[in-house]
Amino acid sequence: MKKNLFLHLLSLWGLWLVGGCGSGGGSILPPPPVPAPEFVFAANLVTAASNVSVFKVDLNTGALTAVAGSPFGGVTDPTSVTVVSSAKFAYVANFSNNTISAYTIDATSGALAPIAGSPFPSVGNPVMIASEPSGKYLYTANQGSGDVSGFTIDVATGALTAIPGSPFASGPAPVALVVDPAGKFIYVANSAGSTISGFSISSSTGALTPVPGSPFAADFFPRAFAIDPHSKFLYAGIASSFKGDSTKVAAFSIGASGALTPVPGSPFTAGRNPVAPAIDPSGKFLYVGNNMDTTLSAFTIDPATGALTPMSGSPFPLTSSVLFASVDVSGKFLYVAGGGISGFTIDAATGALTLIPGSPFPGGTNIFSLTTAKTK
Repeated sequence: MKKNLFLHLLSLWGLWLVGGCGSGGGSILPPPPVPAPEFVFAANLVTAASNVSVFKVDLNTGALTAVAGSPFGGVTDPTSVTVVSSAKFAYVANFSNNTISAYTIDATSGALAPIAGSPFPSVGNPVMIASEPSGKYLYTANQGSGDVSGFTIDVATGALTAIPGSPFASGPAPVALVVDPAGKFIYVANSAGSTISGFSISSSTGALTPVPGSPFAADFFPRAFAIDPHSKFLYAGIASSFKGDSTKVAAFSIGASGALTPVPGSPFTAGRNPVAPAIDPSGKFLYVGNNMDTTLSAFTIDPATGALTPMSGSPFPLTSSVLFASVDVSGKFLYVAGGGISGFTIDAATGALTLIPGSPFPGGTNIFSLTTAKTK
């Protein structure tokens, strides 16, 4: 009996400690962590008023709200925007004047501020830009000169310095590039050559070396890329056939050396001119924006083979043509650029899409690229 009473009093003592010691006490449990804010960055390709728009993501609904000061200047004909993995810096490729604009990102507000020395010189009409996962290196596909420029990123300031040996020869008229999530390889879409060039990335210098078998055949006019988060499969939207009505998504498995091998069943059928592929962070779903029929094709990805199966309800209608798509960091939302920014919630089990109320959200004019990032 005394033992039971002792245990009862001990349990009450524990509750008293957790609940607070009388009126002057307080909880010893830490408050729940506040989620880091998430932002969407859009490069607006407008000759008369080029700029970069930044939006804050409502983490519950996915709705977008322009941050204070947006849109931000300091760019010229921007065709691509990327954010390094630390979400400290944003970089924009300026197509017409061969430069890269660099910004620091305010971790709370998302506002952009130019980095000292920006814009940094590049070459050959940089059309697409990407950073590798460690945040040490940055790369651009240069459409005019047929090569790839590489830069080291000063992790303290964000300033750029050309990597020795840069630019690295690619192929005719490269229009897209992507770095695999493991940071080992980079792939470049050579539109005029209808090939994909693959390079291995030196972890110590950032220099690029062609992978065995590169370049790889990729049908006619590869336009845009997506790689699954496990670095197993690469998907390329084929922008146009000779008739201008391609409906192909080419799929490749990525070998240990970085070499590409077509996935059985590739290419897969999407809508007309599939130019905006995006994969969710789980690697289960692929979404492809089809520029010429204003739809969004959705697929489930076979985790073993990389083969694509159309999702129930696909293709999903859009309100305007699309040039770029991006899934947010949490995998809850998909954003599509075209006539503003349309947002969709992603069903975690099925991948099905539901339009976010308020879509399309007012964005910039002629959004050519967008990306999402969560500050730390």
